[in-house]
Formats: sequence, C-alpha cells, structure tokens
Amino acid sequence: METHVSLLSSIHSAEFLHNSLSESELQGSHSFIRGINTEYDKNIMLEQWLRPLNEQDDYRIQVEVEGETFWILIERLPWDSNFFSMQTAKLNAIIRPGIKSRPRDSSKNAAKAMQLALLSLKEKGIQYIFSSVSPSDLYTIRTLSANGFELIETRCYYHRTLLPAQKRYSARLATVEDIPSLAKAASVMVNPFDRFHADLEISEQLADRMMEAWVDASIRNGFADATIVPDESAPEAFCTAKYHQHHWDGWGLKLSQPVLSAVAPRHKGWYVKLISETDEHLREKGAEHSFLITQITNNAVIRSWEKLGYQFGKGEHIFRKML
Repeated sequence: METHVSLLSSIHSAEFLHNSLSESELQGSHSFIRGINTEYDKNIMLEQWLRPLNEQDDYRIQVEVEGETFWILIERLPWDSNFFSMQTAKLNAIIRPGIKSRPRDSSKNAAKAMQLALLSLKEKGIQYIFSSVSPSDLYTIRTLSANGFELIETRCYYHRTLLPAQKRYSARLATVEDIPSLAKAASVMVNPFDRFHADLEISEQLADRMMEAWVDASIRNGFADATIVPDESAPEAFCTAKYHQHHWDGWGLKLSQPVLSAVAPRHKGWYVKLISETDEHLREKGAEHSFLITQITNNAVIRSWEKLGYQFGKGEHIFRKML
C-alpha cells in the first residue's frame, strides 16, 4: 500500500485550501435555516477550520493512499486538554479535494488514511479525539466506524422566527453573585446523554465540573452574551445566550442562540418560561430568528420548544475515540 503523509500548510497555501473548500459540497452549520446566506455561513466554518494554529495544535494533514488524496483537518484543543488532563483533539472534516461524495462511495482508502492520521496523533501524545458528523455523511461515518470511533451523542437543532411573547415572566440578567447557585444547578440537573456525561472515558465528577465551569465563564468571562434567570435571590435556574450580532449582516438574518440551560426542582415549571424570556431578550436586542441544540433523547425539552413554535432543523452525531 503506497501512502504519504504531509502537513497541509507545508504544501498548500491557506488561500488555496479555502478556495478549494469553498467550491466543495460542504455546508455551514446553519444552512438548514431558510433565508440564511449559505455561502457566508460556510465561510464562517472554513475560516475556523483554516485559521492559524500554534505548531503543537496543527494536525491538518494531507494523506495519499493508493493514488487517492485526502485532507484530514484535525486540531488539538488546548483548553479541553488542560481541563480534562487529557490531550484532546477535534476532527473537523475528512475531505477528498475535487470529489463529490455519494452515499455508497467506498471509504476503504479513507479508512486507511484515517488510520495513518491516528497513528501520527498517538505518536505526538494525543489521547482523545472526537468529531461532529452529519447523519447524511455516510462516507465519514463509515470511515470513523472502521477506525473504532464510538457514538457518544446524537443531537438535534431546532429553530423558529422570533415573535412577541404572548405572556411575560419575572426574569432578569444574572450577575456574578448568582454564580454559586447557578453552578450548583448546572452540576446537579445534568443530562446523562450529553457528550460529556455519556462518555465513560470522562468521570461524572469531571463532567459536572465542566457544567459549572461553563456557567462561571458565561457570566464572569463573557462566554455568553447574556444569562437569564428568575428574578429571585440565589436563583437555581438559568439560560445562557449568544447574540451572534457580528454575523447578522453576512447571514442576511439576525440569528441568535439560547445555549445552556438548567432548572433545579425549586423552580419547577420554569423551563418554558426561561426559554420564552430568553427569546424575548434576544428579540429586544434585534434578533429575528433563534436556534437551539439538545440531545435527541431530551423529549421533555423538545416538547417545550415545540410549544413555543420551534421546528426541527437538523440532526448531528458526535463520535469519539481513545488513542
């Protein structure tokens, strides 16, 4: 078997890679939303994949197997590696430049190329690698399955046009003083099917700490643009949100996103209220449309979204492999 592995940046310019991928069949993360500028949406994704990386984080490679060329876009994640005390990488894509994939295409050579990439990662100390894959991308799913990747999460995206709320609830923006009670809610009201809690290679305690860290960073460090809570002291329910305003002109749509939420028993019945109030906050900021993400097993949450007018947008799988 003839093979050759090279760092992409050593043989192609960023401009060449960007232009090649722009002409591909790849779709951006939000292309399921009608009316969005799909080319701009794709460009957001490509700029993220091809941005400059530190040498120790750049695993974007070209692999040639029996005359077939693959671009395997992998990056080490410094924050995740530090938090989980485990060298962590993300596979962004497996590309066959200039070739349009079909569902029944053989992935035999791609599987060999991925095997070589994984061997290289292991030699460089990477221990954990994951990837988000569209359910329609059977080519990549077969490639990952052939290399021992495990499915750890299936998630779904819902979206809706934002309209004035029919009923308002007493809510406010969270402050730094709310962090202890909100972090507690995030670590206690966990979803066992999110990719951190569903992964046996991550301890439950560490997965809980991840949720706490997310809340803390959302409020203290601006990881979220807003966090909505019931208007009470020491609330134990919240919903974080991102405005995405810097993309509104490019998208041609004022699209925003409620992100992470949790509701402790003390605030039973507040979930729908929080999403409604978060959407109202987004609308007041100028947003026209909203999207959310959850696990496909989260039936209660999905029913709540549908009551508010949300509709299914797309599904997504998360695969993971230990090296």
